[in-house]
Amino acid sequence: MNNQRVGSLEWTGLAVAGAALVLSAVAFAAPGPSTQAEGTLAAVDPAAVTVTTSAGTQVRVAVTGDTVVIRRRAVVLEDMKPNDFVGVTARREADGSLTAISINIFPPEFRGRVREAQFVMDTGNIMTNAMVFQNVRAVLGRTLYLKLGDGSVIIAVPRDAQVFRLTIMPVGELRPGMRVVVRGTAGSDGTPVAVTITVDAQ
Repeated sequence: MNNQRVGSLEWTGLAVAGAALVLSAVAFAAPGPSTQAEGTLAAVDPAAVTVTTSAGTQVRVAVTGDTVVIRRRAVVLEDMKPNDFVGVTARREADGSLTAISINIFPPEFRGRVREAQFVMDTGNIMTNAMVFQNVRAVLGRTLYLKLGDGSVIIAVPRDAQVFRLTIMPVGELRPGMRVVVRGTAGSDGTPVAVTITVDAQ
């Protein structure tokens, strides 16, 4: 993977979790072993957040000036506008066409930060939502027309495809009770350090 930067943060993927998009909307990329905590915020302070997982365990994760907090909100396809930058996870049909599984509309902060490309995921789906940021040319009915380099990509969007708009939110807006996915790396002493915190809009 190719590392790119958003602000002072390096991103290898911003990988969105395909059809299983529950909470893990954005993946991180940073040096060191990866860590993840998913659940409900039990406590928030300026230096760390504590997450209660579905198993009932609590994980304390350090927060730094490089930690990016992303709010994810479900929207409808009609909310997508020309020139939006989006990420699409799609499956390749037998006739070669693409059918969207999930779509993420990314915030302006990501514009121009990630190279355009297209590649096949380990699952066989076509990854057009991680390192592939594409410019929406048009949305006609349930068909999405994307600009990729000098060409176009056409993707059919079934009604069961999930569509989300992502926005950057201040760390200071985190509150106990929020459902989150915290992704990051293990520090030199083994303490988890948050790179991204993804919050589902309530």
